[in-house]
Amino acid sequence: MTSPSGPSFPLRLALIGAGRVGTAVAEMLKRRGHVVVGVSSRDTPSLQRAVERLGAEPFDHKARLPDAEVVLVGVPEATIEKVAREVAPHLRRDAVVVHFAGALGLAPLAAARAAGAGTAALHPVQACPDVDSALERLPGSAWGVTADEGRSRWAARFIGELDGLPVTVAEDARPVWHAAAVSTSNGIAALLATGEALMEAIAIERPAEVLGPLAAGAVANARAGGGGAATLTGPVVRAETATIARHLEHLATLAPDLVGDYSRVVRVIVGAAARAGRVDEGAARTMLELLDKGAL
Repeated sequence: MTSPSGPSFPLRLALIGAGRVGTAVAEMLKRRGHVVVGVSSRDTPSLQRAVERLGAEPFDHKARLPDAEVVLVGVPEATIEKVAREVAPHLRRDAVVVHFAGALGLAPLAAARAAGAGTAALHPVQACPDVDSALERLPGSAWGVTADEGRSRWAARFIGELDGLPVTVAEDARPVWHAAAVSTSNGIAALLATGEALMEAIAIERPAEVLGPLAAGAVANARAGGGGAATLTGPVVRAETATIARHLEHLATLAPDLVGDYSRVVRVIVGAAARAGRVDEGAARTMLELLDKGAL
C-alpha cells in the first residue's frame, strides 16, 4: 500500500551494497519493525555478514529484486548510477530508491526515476568507521535530505524511523553540504594529527592522550556556545602576533617540516575569527603577513 508521497510504513526493504551505513540503516529499521527482504553485494564476506545480521536472503540485483518497496543503495558513489540502471527493470512502480552519498543528489538515480520509482538522497552527518559504531552514532544525527517533489515528508518520516534529524538540501547544494561535513569530520582528525606531530617533534610521548581531551573540550564548547567561531580562544582572537611569531621561530628550529602545516592551520583560524568579527581586519592582515614570512 502506498501514500501519495511514498510507500506506507512499515516498509519492505532491499539492501544493495553491504557497507557500513547501508547495513546499519537496514538493521535499525529492522529493529523498528520493518522487514529486510534481501541483501545484494559483490563482496562475499560483507554479504555474508549482512545476511547474518539482518536475517535476509542474498540476491543478485542485476537479475532480480525481491518484493521491496524501498531499495537502499549503499554502494560507493562512483557506482550508484550503474546500480540504478541495473535495478531499474526490476523495480516496483511504487518503490523508492535511496542512496547515502553526500555529494550526490538525485541525478545518479535517473534510471530508477524513469522506471517510475521515487528517489531520495539521504546523507548522515556522522563518522561511522564500522557498522556497530554507526548503530550507536546515527540516532540523533542530522541527515541531508534531497527527494523528489512531493516526497520530502515521506523522506523526513523515513529519517525519523532512524531517530535522525532531517535537513533539506537542494540538489545543486549537495557538494557544498558534503564539503562541510568532510571539512568537519576529517578536518578535526587532521588538526589533531598535526598537533600530535608537533608534540612528537619535542619528544612528548602518547600525544593523542595529551591532546584528545583538549579536542573533545573544544568540540563541546562549540556545541554549547553557538558554534566554532564563537568559541575560538588563543592568540589569534587576542591578536597576539608576538606569540605566533615565537611559534614560528621555534618551529623553524625544532620542527621545520611542520612550519607549513602550522601556518595553514593558523590561516584557517584567522579566517574563521575574521568572518565572525572576533579579530579586526588590521590584526588579521598582520598575522597573515607574518605567516607568509614564516612559511617561506
